[in-house]
Amino acid sequence: MTEFNVDFELCSVLFLWMLFVISKLRKRLEGYQSPVFQIYLYLVMASNFLNVVTTYALQYHDTLPAFWNWGLNVLFLSIQMILPGVFIMYIYRKLPEVTDIERKLVKTTVIPALLGVLMVLSSPLTQMVFYFDEEGYHHGWMHIYLYINFIFYSITALFLAVRWRKKVGWKEFPLLFTMIGVNVVAVLVQFAVPDIMLAGVGAAMSVFIMYFTCESNVSFIDPVTGSLNRAALTDRMKTDYGRYETADIYAVAPDNFKLINEMYGLDGGNAILHVLSARLSKAFGDKNVFRFGGDTFAVIVADQRERDPGEEIREIVGQQFSIGDAEVLLSACLGLVHVKNHPLNELMSAVEYAVAEAKALGKGEFFEVEENAAKAMARKKAIESTMLQHIREGHFEVHYQLIYDIRRKGFYSMEALARLKVPEYGYVSPEEFIKMAEKNGSITQLGLIVLEECCRFISESNLHELGIDFIEVNLSMVQCIQPDIHRDVLRIMQKYQVPTHMINFEVTESVAASSEELLLRNMERFTEQRIHFSLDDYGSGYSNINYLVDLPFSIVKIDKYVVWAAMKNETSRIILENTIRTFKNIGLRVVAEGVEDQAMVDMICAMGTDYIQGFFYAKPVPKDQIVDRLKDEMKRREEEDHVEEESGSEGSV
Repeated sequence: MTEFNVDFELCSVLFLWMLFVISKLRKRLEGYQSPVFQIYLYLVMASNFLNVVTTYALQYHDTLPAFWNWGLNVLFLSIQMILPGVFIMYIYRKLPEVTDIERKLVKTTVIPALLGVLMVLSSPLTQMVFYFDEEGYHHGWMHIYLYINFIFYSITALFLAVRWRKKVGWKEFPLLFTMIGVNVVAVLVQFAVPDIMLAGVGAAMSVFIMYFTCESNVSFIDPVTGSLNRAALTDRMKTDYGRYETADIYAVAPDNFKLINEMYGLDGGNAILHVLSARLSKAFGDKNVFRFGGDTFAVIVADQRERDPGEEIREIVGQQFSIGDAEVLLSACLGLVHVKNHPLNELMSAVEYAVAEAKALGKGEFFEVEENAAKAMARKKAIESTMLQHIREGHFEVHYQLIYDIRRKGFYSMEALARLKVPEYGYVSPEEFIKMAEKNGSITQLGLIVLEECCRFISESNLHELGIDFIEVNLSMVQCIQPDIHRDVLRIMQKYQVPTHMINFEVTESVAASSEELLLRNMERFTEQRIHFSLDDYGSGYSNINYLVDLPFSIVKIDKYVVWAAMKNETSRIILENTIRTFKNIGLRVVAEGVEDQAMVDMICAMGTDYIQGFFYAKPVPKDQIVDRLKDEMKRREEEDHVEEESGSEGSV
């Protein structure tokens, strides 16, 4: 009987046990590892261990019971037949998506492995793969099938790696090639020198490469909380999407966490996030808790639980958090995403959508992304994509709404309003895409593009001769706190040779409330250049009149809802009338927004308002229509003046 050298296999067994211990100690990383990798690791460990035990047992075949050697060899050789097929599945599971044809192709590769296992299992009767006699262990007439099976899977793995190189990724392609190569070399050496056992060494090396190059990247750990991060969640879904088709993902977003950071500092906020992560991990398992971004966590719930997961999460968030001597109580918005309702490439967007909608509903609210929410997500994605395309091209559609001067009985200014037309959805509300622009950081660029469109319009149309004193342009919160915003604005105005008094910036109450100090600094720089400001949407927020005392506004625009309320309610009417009188007494000009009929015009005029903005006089329209409207208005006024002159002449006669 051949004497086998198993020294290398013994080393590989020790090596794999060390790797196994490392994997368990780094259990946070194990949380997102592919289950196929786990299976492959355990099978290789079992195979190499059985190889050593079986080889030593063969030396005592004449003293051991027959079933012992037969059983060990059947188990060892069956695993050897299965291992290459599991490696194919490792490559397959790393793909984000495959076609039905590719899925069927992979499934057919199980046939040679099953055939080999059947041969091994039947060997005690057929002696196909191995057998025993008085002299000991012998290879059967189909033992070579072990090598044929390995060669088949090696060729298949190479073919699939090349075929799917773009899906697997060019960076991982050389790694897969290396893993296949070390196994091929080990098997070829063993085939040439049968008494040296090396096949297990090749498999162990491939496990090593899998773990340290593909599976155990520490970049999947969030440094603040120690939990898995968003990249880990993405990787988990990429490799195990099919396994989680019936799972749910809960998005947990603590309310008003910005206030926590302001009160207790960044370290205090991070301490709370760390504790919250630990509590969620204890309840749902550290493999299922991810810091999704900022103060938001994602929790995978893949199994049935006795309690509603949402209630559990609320209870965890509602527990007291200690920061030094202070006790902090939190609440959170929850979003729920059903994995089965979304394709893999839209899953992270669905979680973002759930968080955003829950926050939009208010403090402590819950939002479940229904199956038909895919349409809403697709719409949101189309809006953002179209908006970014316009920004990249440096052009944005702008409409203008004329503002009526009561004293002059004509239009004296207009407001510039950004408009976005999305293919298949038409025009969308500015509230939608402006919020997106603020969130993705493109709002400053968008605002400057709108300003440039206005300056170009002023330059081309000579609006001053058409009776327009200035155009009102909205200034976003982000723009208000930019230290160099005045330079960008002046550069654009100088480019089109637009007088500075032709631009008036509108700032909302929310902007004034959140960044008063920075806003004042920028407003002073602008007013030095004769660029003035309006406070927009007064009455829609806290209606703090201190903004008008502390900040250099020249115009106040009363929010349309305040005007509408005054038409329906006597108390609201009295408040509005006194508010307008107060503004007038401190030297501010007043614009009433949302005026839609003659009754509203009469009420507003009686209260002493200076200007009217609303559909009754003009709707927002493109610049060409604005010019035509202004020319018609000028022509009408000239005719009226001419009639008055004639009437005056007749009277004198």
